[in-house]
Amino acid sequence: MKRLILVVAALAALASPALAEEPSPRDVVVEIYHIAAGPKGDYQTPTAFDDKQVRKHFTKSLLAAQKAMDLRSKKLNEPILDFDPVTNSQDPSVRNLSVDVESADAARTIVAASFDSEGAKARNVVRYVFMREGAAWKLDDIRGDNGEDKWDLREIMNHEAAAK
Repeated sequence: MKRLILVVAALAALASPALAEEPSPRDVVVEIYHIAAGPKGDYQTPTAFDDKQVRKHFTKSLLAAQKAMDLRSKKLNEPILDFDPVTNSQDPSVRNLSVDVESADAARTIVAASFDSEGAKARNVVRYVFMREGAAWKLDDIRGDNGEDKWDLREIMNHEAAAK
């Protein structure tokens, strides 16, 4: 009996670090902006949305939607997503970044990244919608606004497909 308890304790100790390493939705958003900032912190790197390290946090459904959108873009020979959703712009500029959990429950978490951009009249707010997929939090949608300009990534991705 004592040996069984030791084995269970050892297995629990081995499992605990793996569980602790799962990033929270807020951690993922902070990582996305770190990647977007690039090595010089100037946000002049290609869009973080296309980065493998960011895509690993996408739900299977969001990955499929992005792949389908990319195929339609190639077929049309023009971009369907013509801006960077992470910086909510075509000319990235992020100042005074703040990343906060806006709402959370057992199945869904929304993390808001708010920041100032050069030339923008209002503060940008980009909301990241996370869903549980298996045991991990995965990014399922991105929504943004800076005053009157509002968008939803899923709507942009699916708009062209729905028009056909």
